[in-house]
Amino acid sequence: MIRKFIVTGLLCLFATNASAQKLKLDLNDDSKTDERVSPFVREKADEYALQVREIVIREKLEMEKEVSEVNQKLSAGELTEEEANNQKAEIALKFSDRINSGIDGLNFNLDEITKKQVSYSIMNTDLDELKKEEEQKKPKTYKRMNEVRGYLGYGMIHIPDGDNQKLNDHLGYSSGIDFGLIYHRQLTRTSPFEFITGLYLSYRTMRFEDDYLMYRDGEGVVDLVKHDGNLKKSKVRAGYLMVPLGFTYHTSKLKTDSEGNAYRKLGKPFSIGANVYGGFRIGQNNIVKGEDINWRHRKTDLNNNNFAYGVQLNLGIYGWDFYVRQELSPYFKGKTFDDRKMLQFGINFGF
Repeated sequence: MIRKFIVTGLLCLFATNASAQKLKLDLNDDSKTDERVSPFVREKADEYALQVREIVIREKLEMEKEVSEVNQKLSAGELTEEEANNQKAEIALKFSDRINSGIDGLNFNLDEITKKQVSYSIMNTDLDELKKEEEQKKPKTYKRMNEVRGYLGYGMIHIPDGDNQKLNDHLGYSSGIDFGLIYHRQLTRTSPFEFITGLYLSYRTMRFEDDYLMYRDGEGVVDLVKHDGNLKKSKVRAGYLMVPLGFTYHTSKLKTDSEGNAYRKLGKPFSIGANVYGGFRIGQNNIVKGEDINWRHRKTDLNNNNFAYGVQLNLGIYGWDFYVRQELSPYFKGKTFDDRKMLQFGINFGF
């Protein structure tokens, strides 16, 4: 019985339609063969399929002759309908036995073919590819977030008014840009909370209008002064190295993996977070360009604070992350410009 099942399977794979009267062999066929089957096994299976097909066609033609004779006798009235059907059934059974006997007579050596295929599989199996296939078959389970991401943020800087009227009147659009690496860690695989920390560079740029520029006089006093000519550009940029520390709460729902274990994938739709941050200044640049002036002073001390720290609130909406940042340290040191503190609104991007 097992032998018949194997033979039937081989016929399904390699035999053509037994009722067809034409055998087509395309020598230009470029279709890709299954490299998992050895050439020896493929050759023997093709040979066996052709032999079986010849037996089936030969016996089928003989059977059709005898069936035709029965139909003629039925038409001539020599047989009743019931007698004709009984004779056809006997003919079909007879030729079925003849076909099976013919196939058995081919002496298909299944043991030899099996050994050849096993040997071929052992010698030609790519273990690395096999391991990859096995890994792909394994059910995937969710692991809690524990990763480092690239970070980019951009925001508008607001400096509140104070006693220094020149800064109130001539401060233009100011902005900040941050970039670095942020570490994200989910507390547990089902927790909605995420811990964040990292390291990033924060560059803040103050721009001035109406031909004013920032200047430090011989006595060390820093203030805005008006240039005699037109200025195309007047800004002061300060760079800080920052470390954030905080938590984010996500509203994503609990899910169940293929093994029935609960997990929570952080992200959409909403999240809200808070963190503190702090760092130190790594440089500054006073950039002025206009009539009879072209400055790019990096060493002049304009009293930017050496340290900066503050708090930040974050709101995530379907992948968009907005923030409000309130600095608790004065933007300038030494009571310069009334110890004003920066407020920043912006958007964060994660790479």
